[in-house]
Amino acid sequence: MDDQPQRRRSNKFLIDYPLKDVTVGRRFGGLPEGKGRWQRISHLGVLWTDDKEALQLGILKSQDNELANALRRRMVMMAVDGMAATAAFDVIASENGKYMIVHGDLADRGEDNFWN
Repeated sequence: MDDQPQRRRSNKFLIDYPLKDVTVGRRFGGLPEGKGRWQRISHLGVLWTDDKEALQLGILKSQDNELANALRRRMVMMAVDGMAATAAFDVIASENGKYMIVHGDLADRGEDNFWN
């Protein structure tokens, strides 16, 4: 038997948002209020953060739902692993570097459907 302590992956994100049925972009919490950054990624959705605690992937009509939900599941795991919202945004945004990052009022982020 291995004497190494096992890392537990218990987190409210896994309870609130089961990995097999991810439909809503909320992972890190927070509301789209005030200043922040967003990236409109045509095949995934609108990735946004308030650079505090919020990181979500909003819906676009043009998105590939399978790819968007895969990213949402990845965002769950980033949160479970303790990654800060800002760091997770930076990682995902850099992987989609051809899409411009906009700084401004999060109310202007331009999703096709709003959850809040």
